[in-house]
Amino acid sequence: MQARIFVVQSIALVMVLNFCCLLISKFWGYELFTARMVSSLFVLVIDIVYALIWYKVVTKHRDMLPTFYTSTSGFRMLLAMIVLAVWYFTAERTSMLTFFCVFLVFYMVSLVHHSIYFSRISNRL
Repeated sequence: MQARIFVVQSIALVMVLNFCCLLISKFWGYELFTARMVSSLFVLVIDIVYALIWYKVVTKHRDMLPTFYTSTSGFRMLLAMIVLAVWYFTAERTSMLTFFCVFLVFYMVSLVHHSIYFSRISNRL
């Protein structure tokens, strides 16, 4: 149940961030479609996989939670660096800064959400 709540909150956060990107695109004229789609997909895939694995660890190996939190944080950062590197080598120079800024906002909001949510859950366990 807790994993499902986490995924629903993640989807809501991604929707809010997408809405903010749409407003920025509309009022300031930036082209953010590709950046927000890649960032949204990254955050949603990571969060869904994270929630599913977390649920399995909590139900079967509760003593492994500290190791799980550390390893998933490192893995998420590694995946983010891979996404940024792939974008760096494939994109045009003009769109790079825009993508990095949008991706960074999505990543940081996801990181804050993970930290707050799982610290509250871990205190209850």
